[in-house]
Amino acid sequence: MVDRLQSSRFELKYVVSEEMACAIRESIRIKLVPDSFTMEDGTGYNVHSLYLDSQGLDLCNATVQGQKNRFKLRIRWYDGDDCRPYFMEIKRRINEQILKRRAAVQLQGVRELLGGHLPKKEYLHNPSSQQAGLGVLEEFCRLRNSLQASGAVYVRYNREAWVPDEMETARLTFDRALHGSVFNGDFGVSQADWSSAQPRGTILELKFTDRIPGWMRRLVQDFNLNRESVPKYVSCAAGINSCRNRLMLAYGESS
Repeated sequence: MVDRLQSSRFELKYVVSEEMACAIRESIRIKLVPDSFTMEDGTGYNVHSLYLDSQGLDLCNATVQGQKNRFKLRIRWYDGDDCRPYFMEIKRRINEQILKRRAAVQLQGVRELLGGHLPKKEYLHNPSSQQAGLGVLEEFCRLRNSLQASGAVYVRYNREAWVPDEMETARLTFDRALHGSVFNGDFGVSQADWSSAQPRGTILELKFTDRIPGWMRRLVQDFNLNRESVPKYVSCAAGINSCRNRLMLAYGESS
């Protein structure tokens, strides 16, 4: 069920006050439990991503322009030891549906792929998923090459996630402390120049595979939630001078 939610889902996003976030947490405790990385008190975990893009930030601009069919290329990882996997992800939006393919890769494989190399089985983190993983990497590299894309922007935030106890066909998350940093060309090096991109409150996301669950619909009604567009990559890129200038040039504006 987790794989299904990862591969195909719908997402509803909102920005709520921290006070409302706490109230929502209390209201869902009866039906939901923290995911395996979130503590009972809501203490979350850090999510890291490196977004790839063209020199003109075409993928970022596709989101700004609200294109219905678009995709992102990113590398995602979570706090842990040096043996943790890094996920090469292709995240597509087709109208309202999110389709995601990912392959778990070793750190050295990430560096090779960022350097423009072709995928190899040796890059994969889990040898048992070589066939499927290699297919994802091949598509990732094809899209990378078609755009001449390279590392563009680091994104990080703290996530608190809640899921139904019986199966993960739905998911509720709170994202806080959103920050962005320009990619300096050396993956894995600690970034020092972070810019805050957190909106005026906590980012609430409701994710589900098919139709919206009844408890989610009631939650939206009970808290009078208004759906918003909160693209993390765009928010972080817009807060970085070098990226902001490139976004402005795309619209014929002077920096």
